[in-house]
Amino acid sequence: MTWQQTIDEEKALAFEEGKSEGRSEGVEIGLLQGAQAKAIENARNFLKEGDPVEKIARCCSLPLEQVLALKKELAEA
Repeated sequence: MTWQQTIDEEKALAFEEGKSEGRSEGVEIGLLQGAQAKAIENARNFLKEGDPVEKIARCCSLPLEQVLALKKELAEA
């Protein structure tokens, strides 16, 4: 095997490892974004039911400020 072939194989291996890591990170990010979107949807539903914002923030694992912003958004709609 020549030196260039060894370098080319190492590049290909590194590329495949990078793609695999990228896919894993992408899946993880996608799951986090999906969970965040679901938490926001749940918070909106709780707000429509009239639940207290502190309870919603706690139960949906959202910052109180975000729940307050959602409440304002719903009031303006």
